[in-house]
Amino acid sequence: MPVCGWLLAAGDYLCEMKVRGTVLLVALYVLLAVASATQALLLKVERDPGDPPATKYNNYLIFKSSHHHLSDGKPLYEPYPWEHADLYKYSPTFALLFGFFAIFPDWLGLPLWNLLNVAAFVAAVLSLPWKENRSRNLLLLLAAIEAMTSLQNSQSNLLVAGLLVMGFALLEKGRPAWATLCIAATFYIKIFGVLAFILLLFFPGKRKAALWALAWMVLLLLLPLPFTGIGPLAGMYLDYLNLLRSDHSASLGFSVMGWLQTWFGAEPDKSLVTLAGLAALCLPLLRPALFREYEGRALFFSALLVWMVIFNHKAESPTFILAVAGVLLWYFTTPRTVLTTTLLALTVIFTILSPTDLFPLSWRANLFEPYVVKAVPCILAWMAMVAMMYRRWWISGQKITGRDG
Repeated sequence: MPVCGWLLAAGDYLCEMKVRGTVLLVALYVLLAVASATQALLLKVERDPGDPPATKYNNYLIFKSSHHHLSDGKPLYEPYPWEHADLYKYSPTFALLFGFFAIFPDWLGLPLWNLLNVAAFVAAVLSLPWKENRSRNLLLLLAAIEAMTSLQNSQSNLLVAGLLVMGFALLEKGRPAWATLCIAATFYIKIFGVLAFILLLFFPGKRKAALWALAWMVLLLLLPLPFTGIGPLAGMYLDYLNLLRSDHSASLGFSVMGWLQTWFGAEPDKSLVTLAGLAALCLPLLRPALFREYEGRALFFSALLVWMVIFNHKAESPTFILAVAGVLLWYFTTPRTVLTTTLLALTVIFTILSPTDLFPLSWRANLFEPYVVKAVPCILAWMAMVAMMYRRWWISGQKITGRDG
C-alpha cells in the first residue's frame, strides 16, 4: 500500500498550496488531454498492405464519421471499415452534437475533444459541495491516471463521469434544471446514465425536477429531427435499439459477470446478475430517511457510479474512470476506517495502476487481464458501500424501535 500513501502525501503537499494546488491540478489535466491527443496523432499503427487504415484514435474517428453519416443520410450503425474499426454505438443525438469537433481537422478536433472531457470532469469535481479544497484536489490527483486511460482511447467516459458528478453537485446546490440536463445528456452517450435520475428522489421539488428531466429527454431525443426528418430518425433509433440488443450477448468485460466466470467458473444469466445488483443497490430507497443527510446521498451516488461499470458486460479499462470516481467520492465523504483506506489502496494499486508499466507485461497479460483484476477492488468497494447503506438502515430502524418503546 505504499503507492497509495505516496499519492496521498503528494496530494497533501499540493493541497497545502490551496488555490495554487488546484491550479496545478487543472494544468495537469490540460496537459494530459493535449499530450494524449498528440501521442495518438503521432503514433503509427502497423498494418498489412491492402488493409484498411488504422490509427491510435479510432474512437474519435468513429464519433467524427457518425456526424458525417448523419448529415449525409447514411446508416449510422453499419460498418465502415475504410473509415474506422468497430461500429458506432451511441445515439443519433450524440452524432449530431459531435459536429462541433467533426468540422475541424483531426490535429485540432482530437485535442479539443479531449479538453472537453477534461473540462467536464474537473469542473464537476471542483463543484462538489465540500467545505475544504483538500479532498477535491486529492480526488483529482488520484483519478488522474484513470482519466489518462480514457483520454488515450479518445473515449467519452471522462465526459460522462463529469456530467454525472456535475448533475449530483447541481442537485445538492438546488439547481434541478441544469442538473437534469447533465443527467439527460449522459443517456444519449451511455444509456446507463439515465439511472442517475434516481437522485431526484432525495431532493424537494421532485415533480418540477421530473418535468425538467422529461423536457430535456424529449428535446435531446428530437434534436436531430430538423437534419434527418421524422422517418429516418425513427429508423435510426430502431437500428440503435437492435444494435444494443445484439451487443448484450457479446462479452462479459471487466464486470461482476466476468469475475464470477474467471474466478469461480460460474456463468449466471447476465440480466439476472445485473438486476440483482440493481435491486441490492435500490432496496434502501424504501427508507427515505437514510438520504436526508449529504453523507447518505453521496453514499448512494458513489455506489451508483460503481454499479454502472461493474455490472456492465461491456466494461473496458477506459470505462473505469466512472467506478474510480465513485470509489474516491465515497472515500472522501465517509469516515476513515481501516476498511475504507484498505479498499482505496487496493483500488489505486489494482484498478488504477495495474494496466500501467509499473507491473511487468507478463503479469498484465497472464494474470491481471484474464482474471479481471482491475474490476475486483471496485466490486469489493461496491459491496462495502451497499453494506454501509444496509447498516444505516438497521441503525435507523433500531432508533425508531427504541423511541417507540
